Amino acid sequence: MPKNTKYIPGDPWFICDICGFQRRRSEIRENWKKQKVCADTCLEPRHQQLSIRPVKEHTAVLGARPDSTDYLSDPSSTTLAAAAANGDLTITVASATGITDGDYIAVVTDDGARVWTTVNGSPAGAVVTITIGLIGAASSGNTVYFASSLGRVTASDL
Repeated sequence: MPKNTKYIPGDPWFICDICGFQRRRSEIRENWKKQKVCADTCLEPRHQQLSIRPVKEHTAVLGARPDSTDYLSDPSSTTLAAAAANGDLTITVASATGITDGDYIAVVTDDGARVWTTVNGSPAGAVVTITIGLIGAASSGNTVYFASSLGRVTASDL
């Protein structure tokens, strides 16, 4: 029991959750862990490292695409026989000879961008189905590149 046990209205006795000593309510504080502790000896501040929030990193490269056909190991090309609109999943080419299911294909759009995707199924005559819709319109006569595999960098290329 503490030395001064006399009654003080509105200031009852509490027991510290850390040390177990009896203290008056006026000498008790609540710490960051919601414990009732002695204000002078047992109260410790929350460490700053517990308040750190991770920063989300945006690592995706949006709209990335190669700028030439150098990435194709055996490039071939043809042209569009009919115009294609933004979002089209089929293109009509002048010649589908050599184009097979799974080939890599690049359609040059009117703004000069190359939309890279793969052939989805065997061509039906001159109509080629692609996996990703066109990003932009392409006029008749625009170049279409295709190859069965993408080129890889080897030690001799370095």
